[in-house]
Amino acid sequence: MTEIEKNKIIAELSEALQFNDYDKFISYFEENAVFEMPFAINGENNLKGISEIKKHFEGVALDPATKMIQIEEVMTKYYHSDPFVIVENFIKGRSASSKGAFHMQSGVAFIRFGESGIVYYKDIPNTIGLAKKAGVLDQLVASWKSERE
Repeated sequence: MTEIEKNKIIAELSEALQFNDYDKFISYFEENAVFEMPFAINGENNLKGISEIKKHFEGVALDPATKMIQIEEVMTKYYHSDPFVIVENFIKGRSASSKGAFHMQSGVAFIRFGESGIVYYKDIPNTIGLAKKAGVLDQLVASWKSERE
């Protein structure tokens, strides 16, 4: 896969995240891809295969925490460093509750591409920083507590 093709996919991934279009996001993964989240709060940190990745994002779409932040724009910077593309995501958005605006780095990803799509995606989100900046940290923590009860 060429660098131009990788850049196009990264731009489309950012757009999918901006609109919470997880089906589109997942469509760029190869069948046996790995999605790793080393700092996952729910313990799911290594998803193998498109069916596990899809199941995870189905849960993300239903998670009340996902609706706490209204994403207005996702901007990316990316750096090619074979075999990875390192992607920095920045989000411009609003708190769903207070409507307060914010702009910040929301995470970093390490992506390895195969012949037709993503074969490895390591997601390192800034979940707590993003929730704090958006003014919804207390609600996020409360949602985690209710999941455990």
